Order: sequence, then C-alpha cells, then structure tokens
Amino acid sequence: MQVAGTGNQAGVGMTSDSFQVDGVTLGMKIEGSGTALLVVGSSIFYPRTFSEQLKRSCQIACADLPHFVSPGRDFDLSRIHFYHYTNYIDAVRHHVELERVVIMGHSHHGNIALEYAKRFPHHVSHIVLIGTPPADITRTVDEAGRYWDIQASEARKSLLQTRRSAMDEKAVQSLSPEQAYITQYVTDAPLYWHKPDYDAAWLWQGMRFEMSAIHAFRDLYCDYQITENIDRLQAPILVVMGRDDYAVPHTLWKNVLPGMPNVTFQVLDKSGHTPQLEQPENFDSLLLNWLNDKA
Repeated sequence: MQVAGTGNQAGVGMTSDSFQVDGVTLGMKIEGSGTALLVVGSSIFYPRTFSEQLKRSCQIACADLPHFVSPGRDFDLSRIHFYHYTNYIDAVRHHVELERVVIMGHSHHGNIALEYAKRFPHHVSHIVLIGTPPADITRTVDEAGRYWDIQASEARKSLLQTRRSAMDEKAVQSLSPEQAYITQYVTDAPLYWHKPDYDAAWLWQGMRFEMSAIHAFRDLYCDYQITENIDRLQAPILVVMGRDDYAVPHTLWKNVLPGMPNVTFQVLDKSGHTPQLEQPENFDSLLLNWLNDKA
C-alpha cells in the first residue's frame, strides 16, 4: 500500500488535507485540539455533524473512505472490503502520525471502525459507534420496519407518505443516480431525524461519490456478523443510538450486547440517526465523560 499526501492550513484550528492511498485520493479535515478522534467515512459530511464545543476538547480528524469520493474508473470495487478498508484506515492513522486513536464511526462506518479495532487492537484506545447497526442488512431492514410500525406516531407516518408522494418522479429520473440517492435521503427525513421535516440537504453539499461504490459498500453487510472475531477487541466501546432512529433502531442491539465485551450503551432521546448533530450537548457530555472514565 502506497501513501502520499500534502496538507494546507485552512483556518485557525483547522487543517484540510488530501493524500493518496493506492492511487485513490482521499480527503481529511482536522479540527480542534485535545484528545484525538479519528472519524472514518467522509471529510465533508462528518465534520458538519460535530459541535464547536466538542472541538474545544478534542481534535477531530474526519477521513474519507473510497465509497464517499469519486475513486476513478480504474478503481477495483473489490477493494471495498473490510480487509482493504482497515488498511486504508491504518494508512490514515500513519499519515496523521498517531500511534493510538479513538476510532469513531457513524452508521455503517461504525462497523468499519469496529473491524479496524479487531484487526489493529494495539492502535486503538477507544471505539465509538454512533447509529451503527449490529446486524446484516436483512435483519436491520426487518427490525426497522417493525420499530416503525410500533413506535412511529401516526403524524410521522403520514408525513413520510406525504413527502414521498410529493416527489416528482420525472424530475428524480432526470437526476444522476448520486443526486437521486441524496434526494431520497432528504425526502425520507421522518425515518432519520427526531424532527421529521428536517432538511438534511446541507450535509450533502459538495459530496462527490459514485453509486457503484455505494452499492459495493452496502453489499459488505449482506452477511455481516458483528460478533465475528469479537475476542480480538481490547478497547472499551461506546454505542450511542437515537430513540427516533427508524432506519437503524436501537432495539437491534438488545440481543447483541450480552455477547460483547466492555460496552457502554446509551440511547439519546430527541435524536434520530445522527445524535451528535441533533443533541450535541448531551452527546458531547456523554462522550467526554466516558473517555475520562475509560482513560
């Protein structure tokens, strides 16, 4: 694996960086000071989800993975695989010159973070999973449907139906597959956010990716088992879920937690799939107190 990169100062307390790993250009954004957190997934989307207050206590490095950039025509989609992704993350860790990191991931990126911690336990001090599904795609979708049927209010259900009905199918068909993907995500706000009409479009501004890579990434979870090689984990784990997350419901973890070591599990009220953005004060306090307790 070959790594090359250059950095440039983008502002006080913030560094923008790009580097190449096996010919793929990945971005990184580093903000704040203090305890180093390595957030895997996107250098554009994820920096927008963390509070300025947290950046006063932590140095947050958000790094791209190949499915959330335009990897290029020559990119082999078979490299979107847990083994290769853990190599990418280790290249990032080496690039920022950190011996041990707090590894953090949101949604399915939390699974990537966990798999990294299994393979490179000596480089991980803590693991933070946010809105992460502990199950394969089928079980996640099935439980999401059950949770929606039982827990979602009639007003929320009605709003989702109204928003989907209001989508202009012809207009959507004229979009690129990537823009259609974003449009569907924004439309389905009642599934993802405590505030069911939240407009998440701003989070996606400037994102460049290809749907073939997104599909390959999703395929990683067809037969995913979070407990595979669980004995390799050495670092404490914090799992943070949102009570109003109807895409990845917290109830998925009920039967998984007893088999996982050293886990702190917390469900935040008035939060959906992205609690660090929806309840920043509660999230920041929970994270910082946990890091202090597990130091």
